[in-house]
Amino acid sequence: MLMKRNSSSVKKTPALQYLDLVGSKIAGIEKAAPTLAGVGERMASSLLAGGSLFTPPVARFWPSEFGGRAGGLMGLRPSDYVAESKKDVAYFALPRRWDDRSKEQLKKVAKSKAQLFAIGRPEDVDGLVPTSRFAAFTGGAAPNEGLFGLDEFRPLSPLRKFEQFVRGWLTAGEMIAACTRAGKMPIIWMSVWLEGAFARNATFFNHDNLREPWYTSLFHDAWYVPPLAPGYTTGEFLSLLKKIHDGLIAQSRQLAQAGAWLAEAKKANRRIWTVAVGHSYPEILELQEPKKYPIEWGHSYSDLRKALPADLKKGDTVLHMGYAPVHIDDIKRILSRGIRLIHSSPYGRPADLKNHENFIWLDLPWRPADATVDIPGYGVRILPMSSSAHTMAYFAILAEMAVRLGWK
Repeated sequence: MLMKRNSSSVKKTPALQYLDLVGSKIAGIEKAAPTLAGVGERMASSLLAGGSLFTPPVARFWPSEFGGRAGGLMGLRPSDYVAESKKDVAYFALPRRWDDRSKEQLKKVAKSKAQLFAIGRPEDVDGLVPTSRFAAFTGGAAPNEGLFGLDEFRPLSPLRKFEQFVRGWLTAGEMIAACTRAGKMPIIWMSVWLEGAFARNATFFNHDNLREPWYTSLFHDAWYVPPLAPGYTTGEFLSLLKKIHDGLIAQSRQLAQAGAWLAEAKKANRRIWTVAVGHSYPEILELQEPKKYPIEWGHSYSDLRKALPADLKKGDTVLHMGYAPVHIDDIKRILSRGIRLIHSSPYGRPADLKNHENFIWLDLPWRPADATVDIPGYGVRILPMSSSAHTMAYFAILAEMAVRLGWK
């Protein structure tokens, strides 16, 4: 069911109501830190014994979110990997809705030799396979927790998606930490937005001319880092997450204005174009019929020259949560077309970017290049923040839009 807004929160803006609920979820995740550390240790024990790690596409967004990105593991097997050993670890998210494809993927991996680690709750399996088949669950929000709704999109501003990002990455961080306590360090992707990343990452591929694709090992052959205590990676990640959450609360006026613009565009039959640069949107929304969703979604382009369709017109509204430094000329070009633009970048707002009546700047200061947690003795951070930050901001704005359009 949709979350009820209590008397103390009724006077708050819709964005603040949503962010209040997010805050309660962050507090719950903090309390669950020992549980997540335990799940990470169980994953690590199998991988340290020679198992492989892979991400079957039970929920379609997770293989992309977890694979091939800054702060994540380079040594993953492909999502269609067929488990060869009981030491293999299948790490996947549970979808909000079970369609034929996701059911098939779950049943397929359940029949394999792999140990199953699920981002979600046992009840989310919906009886499709016995929960005894799973090695562990991360827990999290129910699919119907959140605010407002429109047709089949209930809730329109959910909490489950945020929790899946946070719990999914935190469990991975605790798994990495457990490996360090056993004297092994997994190989971590360095963001391609950082100098030297391409050359550095390429050195770890087992490259030959016999066949492809070429994979990397899960662990460094010989690279020692001091053992990380249980809870260290969770604490470091949540510390920055809470700062971003607090920052969004402080930007409630901007969030309200952004939601008002989206509502005005919807009422006027204008286009609303959204891009969240990263690995998981719009797949995380599980849109079976995207045209029914109240907002159009574009490809994950940080370059504003590519991110917007050429046929956007005066009165249309763009929400672009970026990944790269800001190019002022690109923003000016968009605004000169009469388009309203809501924009963010982890690199911060340039000092010479002037205010404009059709421009809203959102400050989402996750670390440039995304990975968040420092590992003493290792040159690359782990655990990306962008998906969690974007999710808080996007659904807070959507809550503002919903109220203005009378969506209950």
